[in-house]
Formats: sequence, structure tokens, C-alpha cells
Amino acid sequence: MNHKTATLILVLVTAAWGSSFILMKNVAADVSALAFLTLRFGIAGIILAAVFCKKLRLYTKKTILHSFVLGALLCGYMVLQVFGLRYTSASNSGFITSTSVLMVPFLSSWFLRKKASKSNLIGVGLAVVGLLCITGVLQDFTALNQGDFYTFLCAICVAVHIIAADWYVKEDDSLLLGIGQTLAAAVLSLLAWCITDPATFAGVDYTGTLLTSVVLTAVFCTAFAFTGQVVMQKYVAPSRVAVIFTLEPVFAYMYALVIPGPEGVTEPLTFLKIIGSALIVGGMIISEIGLAERLFNKREKSLEQ
Repeated sequence: MNHKTATLILVLVTAAWGSSFILMKNVAADVSALAFLTLRFGIAGIILAAVFCKKLRLYTKKTILHSFVLGALLCGYMVLQVFGLRYTSASNSGFITSTSVLMVPFLSSWFLRKKASKSNLIGVGLAVVGLLCITGVLQDFTALNQGDFYTFLCAICVAVHIIAADWYVKEDDSLLLGIGQTLAAAVLSLLAWCITDPATFAGVDYTGTLLTSVVLTAVFCTAFAFTGQVVMQKYVAPSRVAVIFTLEPVFAYMYALVIPGPEGVTEPLTFLKIIGSALIVGGMIISEIGLAERLFNKREKSLEQ
């Protein structure tokens, strides 16, 4: 698979994830985070195991261990994200989660010896300014709340997950890792749910809204998206993956503009959020086409002539 195809699939993965914010926001107050994630990852894991059943015999002890590490990071950042959505908006959650783009190039250069390019760093810089515009911090620092804080902790887990996945795909079958992390996240969510809140284990109210959110996030945002992420990271550098993922809040905001939240209203369209979205998209394009390197090389050639 070539880089362009992998990039396109990662954009589709990001679009799928963008829809999860408003879907989870609509049920965040009605069901515990661990209950929702157990259902989401459980259904996704069953789907993946059924579709790729012949691949399951190829698991090794090392791949299973690596799958549980990725599953633990996945479970951790999803719990923080769902909990944060109780207190912050779907679009803010999407944008704050994307601050992971700040951390990945530096963590990557530290752990993986993969130096971020000038275009990557410029893309990150534009994405950061875009995030500041969208969260409202530029207008009022007190706009941040405890939900935003939990979501920022989620972003840290996202960054570590991207780095860990990039490391493991060198040694393991990427598809097995994608399936394994989903199954591991389901098991870990279930265990944590039973231990921390056993009273609600048999008392989940399976409303139409909950079932819709669970099925959609299980099929598109988990079975397809999380597995697709790990598989495609074999073909795209982690710093570029992080910049592509900054599109997630843009998609989240687009969905929130048309899909009503728990109060039955959609989020407003504001000038700052439009500017922020444009900066994030611009940052991704600069990073993806290597604009800084192209301009630098062009200048060098003109000086040589």
C-alpha cells in the first residue's frame, strides 16, 4: 500500500472518530463511561473476531502482550474522553483531544528517533493556534472547565498510544494488533466496570439513543477506525499521523452543527471556530505536502543557479 492511500484511509478514520463525540455526548449523562465502553468495544471485538477468525490462530504471546498495552491505553483515553464529555461540549472535546498533535513529534523523536520535519512543526504550530481559537481560550481563559482538563489527560494517552502503535507494528502483524487492542479494551472495560460499579452492571437502560450510539461507535469508530489506524501506521510516520488526526475536531464540529445534543439543540457556528478549523486544515496540508522542505529546496536551487 502506498503513502497516499494510507493517508486517505487515515482521513476516513478521523472522520469516523469525529462522529463519536456527539454520539457519546448524547448518552454521557445516562450511562457510566465503563458501561458504554464495554458495550462499544465488546461489539466491535466480536465483529472483528468473526470477520478475521482465520487470522486469530496467528497470535503469539508477544502480540497478545502488545495488544493489551495498546488496549489499556485505548481504554484509558476513552474513559477520560467519555467522562470529560459530561462537562464540556462535543466540539471542545474533539479539539482538546487533538492537542495530542503537540506531543507526538517530540515523543516520536525521543522514543523512536524519528525527527519531525520543518513542515510537521509548522503544521503543529498552526494546529495549536487553531485549537486555541476553537476552545474559546483566546477570548476567556475561564472558558476551560473540569471536562476540558479530563479531555487534556485523554490527549496525553492518545499521543502515547500513537507512539506505542508505531513501535509495535515493526514487530507484530498490524491487523492482529488492531483486533487485539479492541478485544483487550473490551475485557479491561468490563473488569473495571465490575470492580468499580457492580451495582449498575445489570441495570443499564437500553434506550434507542444508547443502542444507536453503541452500534454506530462500535462499527465505524472502533472496528473500522481503531483497527484502520494501527494498520495504516505501518505506512505513515507518527508525526504525520498526529497532524492528520487534527482533522478529528473539525469533523466533530461539523457533526455537532447538524446533529442535536442532549438538550435537543445543535452547536452554533462562530467566526473563531471557522478560523480555527481553517488553521488546522492548513496545518495538515502543509505537513502532508512538505511545503517547508519544498520551498527550502527551491530556494537552494535558485541560489546555486
